[in-house]
Amino acid sequence: MVPKVAYLGSYKNFDLEKCLDRKLNSFIRDEADLQRPIVISFVIPTKIDVGKKTRELELDVLKRILSECSKLIDLGYVDEIVVIDGSLDQSGRPDFSILIKVVETAYEELDLFRRQVGLLRENRAEAMNAKRGFFDFIVRAVHQFDENLFHVLEKFEFPKKTGLDAIPPGKGAALWLALPMTEGDIVCFLDSDIMNFTREFAVSLCHPVVEDLRKKKQNVAMTKACYKRLTMTYEFPYRSYTFGGRVTRLFAIPLLKVLTKEFPEIFRGFDSVRYPLAGEFAARRELLESIFFPIDYSIEFSILNQSMRRLSPSAIAQVDLDVFFHIGQSVRGLDTMIAQITNRILRTLEREGIELSKEKREQVISRYRKEAIAMLPKYLETFSKLQNQVAMNERIHYSKEIDIRRFERFYRQFRTNFLHDPNPQQLILPSWRELSSSVNYFAVSSLLRRRGNQSTHARLCRAGLL
Repeated sequence: MVPKVAYLGSYKNFDLEKCLDRKLNSFIRDEADLQRPIVISFVIPTKIDVGKKTRELELDVLKRILSECSKLIDLGYVDEIVVIDGSLDQSGRPDFSILIKVVETAYEELDLFRRQVGLLRENRAEAMNAKRGFFDFIVRAVHQFDENLFHVLEKFEFPKKTGLDAIPPGKGAALWLALPMTEGDIVCFLDSDIMNFTREFAVSLCHPVVEDLRKKKQNVAMTKACYKRLTMTYEFPYRSYTFGGRVTRLFAIPLLKVLTKEFPEIFRGFDSVRYPLAGEFAARRELLESIFFPIDYSIEFSILNQSMRRLSPSAIAQVDLDVFFHIGQSVRGLDTMIAQITNRILRTLEREGIELSKEKREQVISRYRKEAIAMLPKYLETFSKLQNQVAMNERIHYSKEIDIRRFERFYRQFRTNFLHDPNPQQLILPSWRELSSSVNYFAVSSLLRRRGNQSTHARLCRAGLL
């Protein structure tokens, strides 16, 4: 039987109180064979540049997500949150104002964080420790382009090992950098643009992996979100919602169905994945440390593909988070996504020794077009169900004609890139397991955490909270 990615149904099937009880009463054995509690870390990557027209809205959404996640810390379900921000000011320099908002929100919403800050106000020795990074904040606010972080990597000769002279831009680079700053046995990544985010979303992603660790099994190493997207658009009609998931629906799903048939050993399992580009997922630390990270928009596809190849599609599960209201990207940004995902697919085939003739490329392109066009009529039916499901009918719209035009745009972009391979290079950050063969990973991780703590202390000072 061909292994498939399991579908676990709706997040509403997971009882919050029971999940909390299971996590708090679950233990694993450490390196000294002593029992200890399971640790869960949340990583929230964000990028809200100065001048971005959705900036205020995105800040409000980030505050909501932090508020919901903070409740899980106070309940004992989550052990730490790392917010890693890549925002830039109008001169292209790191903008730390978003992280100031992060610590202000954590202070307002999170009792434990507020008590940590209170301790630093009252205890001079602890305050000095925090300034130097020797105080572990429950929420850490870190900038992707903080020179202090790259200085740690320089100390361990990362420029020589990776060819980097700075932390590169891109979501993949942010996730790669955040991973060693966390201590979780389970690391859960959450995008920062989900307007209706609720803590139950995060719990339902983590719980299947918690259960697997608790029972000492090796069945579920990763839980991936799936959902239907309603995208807020600043195009016509202004600030309304349209049927989203454009790159996933019109590009990734039909293309990956074709690739699964054409190259089953390389892309096996993708035909059972409902939302392959979801940025919300939870995974075991050892799995994440064993895979490499492209720096760009192909990161979600690449992590999923590597995980299914390294383990099996059956080691991945997906949970339905129902409907996501989110802030959409411009069409130009979607073109970039298409190009970068296509590039990663080509590099994956190249890495596996597959030489694509022009005829084979044309065949894949033709079959993708046929598959995508066959799926288009289904979206009107899906949208009709969405209209009955949500309470904002007058602000939700869908146009089959617009979908067709977008598909044609995506198709031209894909055809050009897949046929001619105009950008054959892709920056890949090596796995932390690979790097640990030549550097002291424990030392790197400890120093990055310390710099993260120093960053958080600095943001608290700038916010006037210390």
